[in-house]
Amino acid sequence: MLRIYGRWAHVASAWLFVIGVLVQAYLAGAALAELGGSGDFSTHSSFGYSVMGLLALAVLVTALIGLVPRGQVGLSVGLFVLYIVQTALPNARADAPAIAALHPANA
Repeated sequence: MLRIYGRWAHVASAWLFVIGVLVQAYLAGAALAELGGSGDFSTHSSFGYSVMGLLALAVLVTALIGLVPRGQVGLSVGLFVLYIVQTALPNARADAPAIAALHPANA
């Protein structure tokens, strides 16, 4: 029974993560001064560090609870690793701006 609910939770958390990526893209676009935004990316950052982090973790945990096939567990681990990389990229802006510029591409 836990396995069935875990699989449903895995599907739901994966879809919520996809929706979260779309929200993140909107928040980044809304902050761009060139598009009429204020240039303040704090909402984009806060949402990324909190909600997206929890969703990435939820995808991984529900994959393990739902006992999904190994390939999906691997993809869930990969998603979590990419989330960690994603949060580290903006911090490289001062030392390695070319690396930090990969932040939108990694998304």
